Amino acid sequence: MNTVAAFPEYASIPLISQRFNISRSTIYRMLGQGDIQAVKVGRITRIVTHSVEAHFSTLPRLKAAA
Repeated sequence: MNTVAAFPEYASIPLISQRFNISRSTIYRMLGQGDIQAVKVGRITRIVTHSVEAHFSTLPRLKAAA
């Protein structure tokens, strides 16, 4: 049995902040720059989780210290 709960396709800003360990202001900056996507449902903003994962996959990787 899989004990890890599936992460939602659309998530709130606090949930994204907690899941990816990034601040709320960083999320809004990423939205403003077009790095990640969001949808509005009434007054609520939901972040497209896949867009955050895709953005992180494009970032350069650090080399391990020898």
